[in-house]
Amino acid sequence: MQIAILESDLTALDCALETLSSVGYVCFGVVNDKSLHELLEQVSIDLVILDWAAPDIARYDTLRYLSKHRSSIPIILCVTPLTPENAIVSGLESGAKIYLEKPLSAGQSLAHIHAFEYRGNPHSAFATSRTI
Repeated sequence: MQIAILESDLTALDCALETLSSVGYVCFGVVNDKSLHELLEQVSIDLVILDWAAPDIARYDTLRYLSKHRSSIPIILCVTPLTPENAIVSGLESGAKIYLEKPLSAGQSLAHIHAFEYRGNPHSAFATSRTI
């Protein structure tokens, strides 16, 4: 499975790339929305992970674009404990399938990502213990 990771924090991006690559996923990391759009034009991507810690207008536009024009690609939001719940809800309502808390871990996070590969795309699920 080929995964695109949009993460503006280079340390978090390196961590996500290392975690997912270590279990055999082919990962492409980008640090801004424009780079993600360019990547999607060049590479066949099976899953997109979006930095959703503090989404701005550009990030919402990217999510809406993916939902409308790349609807076959599942989208995962990466949040922090400080991400406002209304931002998580609006992201899920705008097309994301699940959300995971940063940093991606080798345990629970990978289990949810594996589910996209082995069981198909879950319609909608909450992938952390946080409740909304």
